[in-house]
Amino acid sequence: MRWKGSRAAMAATVLALAVAAACGWAGAQIATCPIPLYRYALEWWEREPYEVYVFCDGALTDYERAVIERLEAMAAGDGGGERAVNLRMRRVESESRERLDSHAAVRGEVPESLPWMVVHYRPVGANARTPVWSGALTDENVDALVDSPKRQEIADLLLNGAAVVWVFLESGNEAADDEAFQILERELTRLEAALEPPDAGAFGVEEIPLPDLRFEALRLSREASEESMLVNMLSRTEPDLERYANEPIVFPIFGRGFVMNALVGGGVNPGMIRETAEVLAARSTCTMTQTGNPGAGLLTAMNWADHIEPLAEEWAPGGGAAD
Repeated sequence: MRWKGSRAAMAATVLALAVAAACGWAGAQIATCPIPLYRYALEWWEREPYEVYVFCDGALTDYERAVIERLEAMAAGDGGGERAVNLRMRRVESESRERLDSHAAVRGEVPESLPWMVVHYRPVGANARTPVWSGALTDENVDALVDSPKRQEIADLLLNGAAVVWVFLESGNEAADDEAFQILERELTRLEAALEPPDAGAFGVEEIPLPDLRFEALRLSREASEESMLVNMLSRTEPDLERYANEPIVFPIFGRGFVMNALVGGGVNPGMIRETAEVLAARSTCTMTQTGNPGAGLLTAMNWADHIEPLAEEWAPGGGAAD
């Protein structure tokens, strides 16, 4: 779903429904509770894994085997010092290059050389996974895939009190980008003071010690080489975002790196920023999934659960109060 131009007048109730539908929350249950959505997602939602396909013909060097073993260790969660990474690794091996090319074509790309990596993720609103990135099997590419300075900054902000990190993907038009970013910053500053969290008393519980509401806005250049993976991931969280490469796009990121519907071009306006912020920060909606799949998100190298202290255990999925 695209929030653009005159659609800024769309009601918040429609947006709330769109969150569940567009983020792929199959079998989701919606229940009211005194914890804002951004905080509930941080405490309880698990990340959806990216799928990394490695195509090879069996003629691997020691170095290439070591890179594959590293990916396998990360996928298994026992990377020996690797931070927790939400990926699955699938190895496609055959002595026949024709057979490998046929397998790869089904997944959207024919390898330029072997061994070759193709990374897939299911974007919002799509029924199938789509290629996010592809390239040679090297340690450098694995490093760039699983982490980057901006992703670490986003994670640090979310773990240290930011309710939502609004990533502003620049269009390259300096004047248009500056104008849209100023609109974003002004509205976020206003909303930090204006929005109120859900009333815990209405749920018969004591006040929940939420931190003061804080939003952060970060600019991201499409030309930043160290963030090319992040740009690819964000651009593919919805099926058609690449069509808007000449417009600024805002990605509200919350919880454990989950990505809300993008605000595109003229959709970067006070009305749509407010509607999005209200759903994430001021609505008393706890969303649980039967599948554990919260929808679109980023590939991050972070063991989130180790850094989070739940505010109210009784509202955990299956804890009783939220059921």
